Amino acid sequence: MSEMDEVIEEGPRGLEIQAAVLHVLDGRHHNISFSERTLDLEEPMTEKYVKRYVRRCANDMRLREGRFLPESVFASELERYFQRDTDFCAFTAAVCARLASYFDEEEARSFEVLCTDYRDDDVPYVSVILLEETETMTYMTDAENGVIRNTLSFGHSALPAVSRSVASFAVVNMITKDVRFADEGKWESGKELVKEVLLQAEAGISRKEAVKSVTEIACEVAEEFDENPTMFVSKVKSYIAETAGEGMPLNPKTLVSEVFEEKPQMAEAFLKKAEEKTIPHEVELPKASVSMSMKKQKIRTDTGIEISFPVEYCQDGRYIEFINNPDGTITIEIREIGKITNRM
Repeated sequence: MSEMDEVIEEGPRGLEIQAAVLHVLDGRHHNISFSERTLDLEEPMTEKYVKRYVRRCANDMRLREGRFLPESVFASELERYFQRDTDFCAFTAAVCARLASYFDEEEARSFEVLCTDYRDDDVPYVSVILLEETETMTYMTDAENGVIRNTLSFGHSALPAVSRSVASFAVVNMITKDVRFADEGKWESGKELVKEVLLQAEAGISRKEAVKSVTEIACEVAEEFDENPTMFVSKVKSYIAETAGEGMPLNPKTLVSEVFEEKPQMAEAFLKKAEEKTIPHEVELPKASVSMSMKKQKIRTDTGIEISFPVEYCQDGRYIEFINNPDGTITIEIREIGKITNRM
């Protein structure tokens, strides 16, 4: 399937694009162009292209929860737009103006900024997605004295491939003003450009960081209480995968009641560490982004052996068992193997 075939593939229902606009912030050529008309969403390819990016950003595990600072221009302009005191093109141009100044004056990089007003299950959101231009090469055909010559032409700018992940973007709930964003742009100034320049917001840890911290804490607590870390990390992953599959947020208190049900001291130690690492009381986990990463457990022994197995196999001991030997070593017993395939 080609990249453009993936764009036109139908996705889940519940997402409706109300408006979308593309602004050009070409810092390399000092071409800042704010569109005064929105994209034509009646054109099927355009609508599905926009939807693809909106879905990917909304479900991204790198999203960090945040809130606007009192001086945020974005927050004030968003309120004007929500009250219909300005139109979508003017609103997005106003909030992107600070980015435009940065790219034109401080760091010569070029982006198309895709801004959308959309509804997800009737909840209104605005997203701002930075699509960095890529330098491409193409061919040119000319004819001289009746002789055709094909040559290479370099330095053409293009939008990134639709399969490429987006480094920097923001999603804002227009009713609650809750902010979510990701920014892996590696800006030369060291700024967190989306947080500091676009949104003017403060933020906590990302979904990805929260999940990683939870599994790391489970491992630490198990080691402190001389328990098998692999068993408890597998239990944590199973809980996270099940929670995400049911559309429920990750809640550390609920997690310990499941994972450390018969270990109250471990549960208490876990919650203390979670509070120290400022893990939120609830972390929304998109099913599509979580399920696969939480289904496998990978371990590496001090002898250099690596093993990967489904997390549920740790629960009943039918297929794999960890045995603590009197000399302090661990034996891993893998059972009911019918066939072994060598992976090259």
